Amino acid sequence: MPKQMHHADVPARNHRTKSNGPMKTILSSLLLTIAFLFAHPADAPASKENPLLEEEQQKLLEGGETIVSLHRNDDDIIDISGSIYIHSLPERIWSIISDYNNMAGTLPRVMESRVVSENGNVKIVDQTSKTGVLFVKIKFHTLSEVTETYPERLSFELLDGDFETFSGSWLLVPAQGKQGTFVSWSARVKPTFSAPEFIMDAVQKRDLRDLLETIRELSESGRTGDGPTQAKSAVTAS
Repeated sequence: MPKQMHHADVPARNHRTKSNGPMKTILSSLLLTIAFLFAHPADAPASKENPLLEEEQQKLLEGGETIVSLHRNDDDIIDISGSIYIHSLPERIWSIISDYNNMAGTLPRVMESRVVSENGNVKIVDQTSKTGVLFVKIKFHTLSEVTETYPERLSFELLDGDFETFSGSWLLVPAQGKQGTFVSWSARVKPTFSAPEFIMDAVQKRDLRDLLETIRELSESGRTGDGPTQAKSAVTAS
C-alpha cells in the first residue's frame, strides 16, 4: 500500500530531489540507452494475433525479417509471439528444436535441459535458463509438459517452475511452392520473479528474437549443435 504523504514530508523530499539531481541524470541516460539497445524496426505492434496470418507480414518474413510482438495484459500476463521464415523444410527444423538433452550447447541462454519422462507424443522436459541485461540478471527453471504433432505443431504447459503461467506452442507452416517454412512461437507468460516492466518486456523480445534467429542459422547451415539430434520432439525454451 502506498505510504500516505504528510505535509512534513515535503521539504525532506524536495531536499533529496535537489541533492540527487546528478544521479537522476545518470539514471535517465541509462534508461534511454537500454531503450535504444532494444529498439528494432521489425518489431510488430503489440497484438495477440498470430503474425503469420497477415500477408504483409509474411512478405517481411520472406524478406529476412524476424517479427516479435508483446502485449502486457491488466493481470500482468504477457502475450508474446515471434515469427521467422527459414529456407528449410519443417522436418529439418523440428529435428533441431527437439534436441532436448543438448540444448545447453545449441540454443541461446539454455543452461540445462533434459527429458524427464515420455509417453507417446507427450514428454516432460526440465530446463534451466538465464537471461538479463546490465545489472538485472535472472536464472529461472521450468518443468513443462509438451504435446507434439509432428512436424506441424507442439504445445507446452507449465507443471512447475519460476512462473505462475507459462504455456504456448510452436507452429511450423510450409511455404507454398517453396523449400521453406514459416516458424512461429507464441506463449502466455507470467513470471514469479520481479523486474522493471520495460526491462522485462525488452529482454523477452530480445531473447525470443535470438532463439528464432539461432534456429534459422542452424537449419540453413546444416548444423545441429554439439550433440546428436533426436527427431519428433519439442522445445519449450523461452
